[in-house]
Amino acid sequence: MSDSGIADVIVVGAGPVGSTAALLADRLGLSVVLVDSSTEVYPKPRAIHFDADIMRIFQFAGLADELTPRVRATSGALHLGADGEPIRDFRVVATEGDLGWMPHYMFYQPELDALLRQRAAESAGVRTAYGWSCESVDELDDHVVVELRDGSGSVRRERARYVIAADGSASPIRKALGIELTDYGFDEPWVVIDGDVDDETLGPDYSIMYCDPRRPATYVPGPRGHRRWEFMILPGEDGAALGTPDAALDLIREVTPWLGDGQLEIGRAAVYRFHALVAERWRHGRVLLAGDAAHQTPPFYGQGMCHGIRDVRNLTWKLKAVLREDVSDGLLDSYQQEREPHVRAIIEQSVANGRYICVLDDAEARARDARMRELMANPAPRAPKTWRDTIPGLSAGVLHEGTLSPATGLLFPQPRVTRAGIRRTRLDEVLGQGWALVVAAPHSVPDASDVAILVVGQDITDEDCVLAQWFRSFGVDAVLIRPDRYVFGVANGADGPRALLDARAAALGQVDRVRVV
Repeated sequence: MSDSGIADVIVVGAGPVGSTAALLADRLGLSVVLVDSSTEVYPKPRAIHFDADIMRIFQFAGLADELTPRVRATSGALHLGADGEPIRDFRVVATEGDLGWMPHYMFYQPELDALLRQRAAESAGVRTAYGWSCESVDELDDHVVVELRDGSGSVRRERARYVIAADGSASPIRKALGIELTDYGFDEPWVVIDGDVDDETLGPDYSIMYCDPRRPATYVPGPRGHRRWEFMILPGEDGAALGTPDAALDLIREVTPWLGDGQLEIGRAAVYRFHALVAERWRHGRVLLAGDAAHQTPPFYGQGMCHGIRDVRNLTWKLKAVLREDVSDGLLDSYQQEREPHVRAIIEQSVANGRYICVLDDAEARARDARMRELMANPAPRAPKTWRDTIPGLSAGVLHEGTLSPATGLLFPQPRVTRAGIRRTRLDEVLGQGWALVVAAPHSVPDASDVAILVVGQDITDEDCVLAQWFRSFGVDAVLIRPDRYVFGVANGADGPRALLDARAAALGQVDRVRVV
């Protein structure tokens, strides 16, 4: 048995969530041990979709340039009713939006996993332990001891200040800690079929939900020639039989008129049960659950992996604050406080979506279609028009309690900006890694050694006027942005910037290091 020194963080699980956690922590100057029981990337695709805010997180992790040519930007989703005509339209133009990236991306998970592992291997602050299973987690006063075992039976111990358990839906760590799951009562079996077409231009560039009572189904256009279909397994059916090559092809042909003979090679078919579950506790002392270990989401909004990536973006900046900036360990309690309402809101929407998609009674389906078309024709004033509109902001946690603005808790936009000596680039590249104060008016601006301060029109130029429009729409002239790019608070007037910095210091429990210049 061998022992190691004490790292800042041990991440258990090197799927997309765990590997991203390791890269984000490394980017923030933390030392990481990344553990996974497998020495190789899982060869079959599972997750397939992420949003603009997730690409923004990959941008922060230094992955965006390598990832962009490997993914496919798509134009949203269309829901078709029992008669094959639209009942809900979430399609958008696939152009760069206010977060600095396209609204939707499709990817091939083995390719993403391989890239993440490659970057982890290249990162000076990340030490990998692939082929080692986590046997136990023991919490001591000021650190955690994780016992690992490899296939030969060798045992080693790793020590860290904190553990991120990104060890999947079965999460041995969650079970060992006795953390229960809340079940939303959604449990539907579907067969998922992945294949490759011989012409990558085949098919629509948007996802389709076939809300057909004869058999609900989904089509998803992946990158290059990769395509995915999902079909509900009807009561009394044998899911395994539906996954045979001939049966799978028959199912696909029922919903894919554009597919010719010999144009598709089926790669795999697997039966999944779609669940909706949330862990009751996401933190146990120095152990924090992330991704599927903390929650499981039906796939109808494509948010399962997105949840986990948002988890670790939220968590890593707080770990840095605790480990490097003398912030109280209590800051980590805000992790679940902030993320759980966000996750639950999307799970509840996904479950509701799933229930209306999975209607099997013909009369009920036609009544549903009539209701949905009435809503399309006469939408409510604040009805969501795109998937992005269904993603909530933060409603609690590290936010300025004195700010009543609806801007608080939203993601701040990321336009292309120009700064002296720097070519036109995305805003986050200028904001840096930490907190940022952006001011629209030429007030006397406070100085803070650990906050980037930018005056629009003076320090940065936004040729597309995205920032000016944002300030105008919320009626403010100063905004304090958290390291994860959520709005901490907004203000107006000459005293506004200083008030925001004071509120931040109070929220983090820090000694006020701010001085006015």
